Amino acid sequence: MVLGTAQLLIALDYSVVYVALPSIDEELGFGSATLAWVVSAYAVPFAGFLLVCGRLVDLFGARRMLIGALWVIAVSSLGAGLAGNAAQLLAARGVQGLGAAALAPSTLALLTSTFPPGRGRTRALTVWSTTGASGLTVGVLGGGVVTDAASWRWVFWAVVPLALFALVLAHFALRGDRAAAVARGPVGWAGAVLVTLGVLFLATGMTRASEGGPLDAGFVVPLLLAGVCIAFLVHRERRADVKLIPPNLLRNRRFSTAALLAALFMGSFGAEFYLLTLLLQEDKSYTPFAAGLAFVPLAVAAPVGSAVTGRLIKRLGERHTLAVGFAGGGVGLFVLMAAPADIPYAWAILPALLVSGMGQGIAYTATFALGTGSIPEQQQGVGSGLITMVQYFGGSVGLAILVLVLRSSLPDQQFVKGFLLLGCLAAFAAAAGYALLPRIGTSNAHPKGGLRGP
Repeated sequence: MVLGTAQLLIALDYSVVYVALPSIDEELGFGSATLAWVVSAYAVPFAGFLLVCGRLVDLFGARRMLIGALWVIAVSSLGAGLAGNAAQLLAARGVQGLGAAALAPSTLALLTSTFPPGRGRTRALTVWSTTGASGLTVGVLGGGVVTDAASWRWVFWAVVPLALFALVLAHFALRGDRAAAVARGPVGWAGAVLVTLGVLFLATGMTRASEGGPLDAGFVVPLLLAGVCIAFLVHRERRADVKLIPPNLLRNRRFSTAALLAALFMGSFGAEFYLLTLLLQEDKSYTPFAAGLAFVPLAVAAPVGSAVTGRLIKRLGERHTLAVGFAGGGVGLFVLMAAPADIPYAWAILPALLVSGMGQGIAYTATFALGTGSIPEQQQGVGSGLITMVQYFGGSVGLAILVLVLRSSLPDQQFVKGFLLLGCLAAFAAAAGYALLPRIGTSNAHPKGGLRGP
C-alpha cells in the first residue's frame, strides 16, 4: 500500500494538471507558447535529479528518502495551489519534481528489496505499475472533476492528504529501513552535478525549441551547455574511483533496452494526455469534467493490461510481450487520428482509448519488470533512478517535439499530425524492444512467474 500510493502520487503530480491547463492559462495568463511549461516544470527537474537521488538511496537508505520525499511533495503541492502568478506556480511545480525525483528510486528500491525474485515480486510489480499506469489517467479524470466543481487549485491541494496518508502508512509499515544502504562511500557530487545540469539543459533546450523553433538561441545555447556537461561527465567517469553511473548497467543490454523503452513510453503515451486534452477542450469544447470523464476507458483498460502482463511474459517471453504492448498502444494512437473529424465519441475516441489503455498497461509493466530484474541488489537505487530519469526525460522531449509539430501545422491538421507522431514513436518502441532483446523465447521467464536477473 505504501509503495503503490507513492507511485500513484508520482503519476498524479505529472498528469493531474492536464485538464486544468486551460483554466490555469485563463487565470494566470501563461499563453499558448509557455503553457506546456506547467507540465515540463515538473518533468525537467524530476528527470534531472533522479540519478543523484538514486545514488543517495543506495548510500543512506530508501526509507529515509521516501519519507523526506513525501514531505516535500505535500508542502510543494500546497504551495502550487496557493500560487498567485505563473512564476510561483512553476517554482512550486519544480519542487514537486524534486520530491518525485527522491520518491521514485526509493520506491523501486524498497519494492525490489522487500519482494524476492519470483511470483511475489511479479505480483508486487503488477500492483506498482498498475497504480502508475492508471494514475496518469485517474489524474486527468480527477483534475477535470475538481476543476469543474471548484477550482484548478484543488488539483494540487488534493495531493496533500494523499501524501500525508502515505506518510502515516510508511511510519507503520517501514519501521526498519528494509532497503538500508549497502554501498557505503562518497556520493560523487561532481558527477551528480554534471549529469543533473546536463539533463536540465537538454530538457530545457528541447522545451524551448517548441516555443522559438530549432534555430532559436533558447534551444541552441542550452543544447551546447548540455554537450559540455556530458563531455565533462564522460571524462570524469573514466578517471573517478567512485562512478555515479555503474559501468555494468550501461553494458547490460536488458537494462539499456528497458531504459530506451521507458523513454519512448513517456514520449508517446505520456504526451497523448496533453494532446487529447487540448483536442477535447479547445477543439470539441468539452468542459473540464467532461474531458476528464472521456479518459475513463483508458483508466479502466490500463490496469487490465497490467494485470495480464505476468502471464504474457511467461507464455510469450519479454520480446513478444513488449512488442504486443507498444504495438497495441500505437494502434490506439493511430485510431485517434480520426478523432478531430466530426465523428461521435463512441465511434472514434472510445475504441482508441480502450486499445491504447490495454497496450499501455502491458508495455509499462513489462518495461519495468525488464529493468528492475536487470539491476544488482546493491545498485537498486541508482539503477531505478537512471531508468526513471530516462523515462521522464523522454516525456519532456516527446512533449517538446509534439508542441513543435502542432505549431508548424495548419489548424485543421494539428491533431492528426500529432497523433501520427505519437503512434510512430510507439511503433518504433515495439520494433526496438523486439530487435534489441536476445532471441531466447520464454527462457527468461522465472518458473514461478518472475524474471531472472542479468
